[in-house]
Amino acid sequence: MTAAELITNSIPVLQTTDTVRLALELMQDNKVQQLPVVNNQVYAGLIDEGDLEDADENELIEKHLQGINPVHVSPSDFFLVPLKIMHQRQLDLLPVVKETGELMGVLTQEELLWAASHYNSAAVPGGIIIFQMQPNSFYLSEIGRIVESNNARIIHLNTWTDGSTGELMVAIKVNKSDIQDILASFERYQYNIVHYFGENLSEEELKENYDHLINYLNI
Repeated sequence: MTAAELITNSIPVLQTTDTVRLALELMQDNKVQQLPVVNNQVYAGLIDEGDLEDADENELIEKHLQGINPVHVSPSDFFLVPLKIMHQRQLDLLPVVKETGELMGVLTQEELLWAASHYNSAAVPGGIIIFQMQPNSFYLSEIGRIVESNNARIIHLNTWTDGSTGELMVAIKVNKSDIQDILASFERYQYNIVHYFGENLSEEELKENYDHLINYLNI
């Protein structure tokens, strides 16, 4: 599931010519601490409420963008990439920006939590397992064989690179909700399982698993 698939356009966008007063009012109305700023549809940065607290309410937003890192993600980024950035930087939302610099929209915490708990939802029940490994250790045939040895099959697979370690992240969805036997098999083969989601988990178990995922992403 990519960032482009999770975009919401319900969050207002500021222009560089808008005032501090308007920015703070919109943040309060929408219950967020950041808002994206554009200049002629080109993304200019993410302004934070803390950057404006002591500012003159009649000043223009563009004055407060100097030195601000225009944090954003690309439309093609897998949803765990923005999830990690938002957690590390304690953001309410994260802009999605095209290569041309055009702002497409934003991601919210709610959308990313939904993605984490319903990744690749389909009519077929199933569970999700996420591995971390060296790129030269990735053998799809072996992963598939281990899954099939437990009377299951892979119905979706995604890979991406952890920018901080260079290691390959592999996420698979299997057509089986009870994945304990599959997890045990991967552990016997010494796969590094960093997280998993079972679709039949209780709300409390889901929250606990989500917290474990966030802790991992924050390493």
